[in-house]
Amino acid sequence: MAKMTMHKELEMLREEVETLRKQKAAREKEEAAEAKKTEAEDQKVLAEAKEKAEKIMGSVEEGKTDAKEAMHQLLDTIKHDYENLSPTSAIVLFALGAAFGHALSSK
Repeated sequence: MAKMTMHKELEMLREEVETLRKQKAAREKEEAAEAKKTEAEDQKVLAEAKEKAEKIMGSVEEGKTDAKEAMHQLLDTIKHDYENLSPTSAIVLFALGAAFGHALSSK
């Protein structure tokens, strides 16, 4: 009778070990699925961030191009005005600049 109890106990332990193994396998599958899901979400977030960064870089490049164009237009306008400036206007402009500079330096 003691042997029968030992056999039953041994069988119950084997069943318990098998149940625990199955639970462990199921838990590992769930963890793997969760890890894949998390990785997919991270990839999605990374792709969105990359897309936003590319848009920002594009707008920065456009801004640089616009600034260069504006600078060239300003320089062309100054060059054109300088070339078409009469000598009398140049003397008057110089005198005004000297007077303005003197007024600023005297304070």
